Amino acid sequence: MPRIQSVVLLVLLFVAMPVFAASPTPMLWKVSKGGSTVYLMGSMHFLKDGDYPLSPDVDAAYKNANKLVFEIAPAEMNSPATAALVIQHGMYPDAKHTLQDDLSAAVWHQVVLYGASNNLPETVLQKLAPWMMAIMMVQIESQRIGMKPEAGLDMHFMKLADTDHKPTSGLETTDQQLSIFYSAPIKDQAEFLSETLDEVADFKKEMDEEHDTWRRGDGDAMAAQAKKEFAKYPDLYKKLVADRNQNWVPQIEKMLGEPGASTLVIVGALHLSGSNGVVSLLRKKGYTVDRICTGCSFKQ
Repeated sequence: MPRIQSVVLLVLLFVAMPVFAASPTPMLWKVSKGGSTVYLMGSMHFLKDGDYPLSPDVDAAYKNANKLVFEIAPAEMNSPATAALVIQHGMYPDAKHTLQDDLSAAVWHQVVLYGASNNLPETVLQKLAPWMMAIMMVQIESQRIGMKPEAGLDMHFMKLADTDHKPTSGLETTDQQLSIFYSAPIKDQAEFLSETLDEVADFKKEMDEEHDTWRRGDGDAMAAQAKKEFAKYPDLYKKLVADRNQNWVPQIEKMLGEPGASTLVIVGALHLSGSNGVVSLLRKKGYTVDRICTGCSFKQ
């Protein structure tokens, strides 16, 4: 099952890592129209302390922007209503129906073993919907390798924007993101959980590869990784990536129509890369989208 960390910011409650030798060069593009500018920045929603400071290109884009746009508006992410949504859709409302009821005996056994090794009692596990159990596992495994949301690129710039009193907004709502998972048939959710359980052993290796790709700002490599991971799941790719990209492009065009505006849009890096990425979609519409990467040896 492809990695889903880049989708559900609010439920990934992800230590310390030695400082890296050089600043990362996150994927960053600039789109201009008339006197308006939109910067597109590719994020990892959970990072390590050693990923900072960022490259001067990134700092400059933030400084030039008079407003920031995220996948979900910071105000909504911090709202009690968001936590209520997670509980509403991530836990069984009827105590008589449990996670065990929706899984095969073999998968439930795997869940119990995973819970036992991570101090999660069965009474807690039984209350979780399959998709939420899978998300929680990603959270646990991320913590294990030193990844945390407070170091994520989104959170970093949300805090900066708050300190500097820069306006912020979102491209979609919490419910729109969560519904990708909770609206899926239970059979698909159970398969998702089963795949996640099977991937635990390779989690660190795969996350290290994704993290390295992000640090290098290599959009082509990220798109290739995604193509491989989603090969068996075209419908999920459509809902998780392609459809959302299509929904975001008109909003970005609207930003470009605001006279004199300079906007920094920060979304999961996968959404910017590849033939279905936001960068490619904007170019197909005739916009000039320039890569900003002073320290990169490649152009995208």
